[in-house]
Amino acid sequence: MMEPSIDLRYFWNKGVSYEKYKEIITLQEKQEIHSSNENIKKLAEYTRLNLSRIHRNDKTLVLEESVIKQLASLSHKINILVISEGWCGDASQIVPVINKMVRCTDKLDIRLVFRDENERLINQYLTNGGKAIPIVILINAETFQEIAHWGPRPQPCTPFLQKYKSDPQHYSHDDFAIDIQNFYNQDKGHTISKELTRLIVKS
Repeated sequence: MMEPSIDLRYFWNKGVSYEKYKEIITLQEKQEIHSSNENIKKLAEYTRLNLSRIHRNDKTLVLEESVIKQLASLSHKINILVISEGWCGDASQIVPVINKMVRCTDKLDIRLVFRDENERLINQYLTNGGKAIPIVILINAETFQEIAHWGPRPQPCTPFLQKYKSDPQHYSHDDFAIDIQNFYNQDKGHTISKELTRLIVKS
């Protein structure tokens, strides 16, 4: 449960736009890809791969007409705050979908904050004790109270994680990552947009 003193308005004001987010992680990748620190370099390699996914999704994702109609009929404004990082593979598939949703209506807005710069925030949204991302927080745009939160993955991905945790010896992290990315590639953002739209219209 989120502590009462957490100030979502503060984190919203701290957040950046989707376009600015892409600029920041592009710069991070360029600065860190040649690092002598292997961990930093590895994260930069992930970010480079994810930037290609983000650009592809920006060009190819198309929301279903039912989702567009539901979002267009919203009567009140909702702020969507996303906790993310450039190296996160799930974020590269999920955040572009959210941006497409925001572009359907003037009732939605999106900002992003970086997980590793905002420990206090991510600690309120742990997943089984871990700091999994992305976390999507729906906020009433007038009161800045949380409406709901979602993440770090759509529901159909849960069995992959359960399989990996129960038998990592025979179902490796690489196997898990491949299955997750195959799901995203085949689903084309439809499950993400539907799950989030259900939360949004319920508010």
